[in-house]
Amino acid sequence: MNTNLPKSQASPKAAGAGSAIHQVLLVRLELTATESECQQLIRLLAADEQERAARRLPALRRRAVVSRGRLRQLLGRLLDMPPQAVPLVTNPHGKPELGGGHADSLVFNLSHSGDEGLIAVTRQGRIGIDLEVGKPTQDAAWARLMAGTIFAPEELDRWNALPEHRAAAAVLDAWVAKEAIFKAAGTGIGDRLRQCQLPLELPRSALVDAGCTCRCDLVPVKLPAVGVSGPQEFGMTLLSLGDAHHAAIACQASSAVITMRSFHDLMSEGLA
Repeated sequence: MNTNLPKSQASPKAAGAGSAIHQVLLVRLELTATESECQQLIRLLAADEQERAARRLPALRRRAVVSRGRLRQLLGRLLDMPPQAVPLVTNPHGKPELGGGHADSLVFNLSHSGDEGLIAVTRQGRIGIDLEVGKPTQDAAWARLMAGTIFAPEELDRWNALPEHRAAAAVLDAWVAKEAIFKAAGTGIGDRLRQCQLPLELPRSALVDAGCTCRCDLVPVKLPAVGVSGPQEFGMTLLSLGDAHHAAIACQASSAVITMRSFHDLMSEGLA
């Protein structure tokens, strides 16, 4: 299976405006690692990355080191350079990006929940990914508390009409969908989730097995103009990754071909 991303970088049109089909590599990774692996990965990090990780609690520190270290390993493979040489920078909203002249040739986004992570990579415009692994505490009562912080008034009316057993899943789906869109835009989320209104029906694409490829139709979602300096419209789909997993991807297209690989298989077998 060929998972090489296209080398060309055309200026993407807005989603829903006849944009080309975007090729996306979706990498699934575990954030667990032995102490020896963690020590190897931390040596790949820049000084500021090591400093940020050191300020975290031990369990969160390990996840931060593993996610950033494996991100560097993946990007190093794609850019054909040592992981520690990958020029990662942080935008004003805290989003990691590539610098050093690579920003327009390769775009990525990372999300993790618990001990699982997803990295989305493309060469065709901005991209956002979000993952949330459901927890037993995320029940209907939790959903009622969260709904008012996520849904616009019209969305909240629709959500209130849902049966109780669907309440938590609907909140999580809307959460990851909106997070993915704002992350693709590269802006901070703040309290703006309610300003982004989702369509009534959200597409869902099945990507359960590593190695599968799926062509996904994306639904257009427009962001509020305030606070968005770049593109304001993105295509989005929910991703079905298995029980209790809620994920979404957003990019500047009306459809995408997504190939999912596991991190360990990709790094051991190569990109093709």
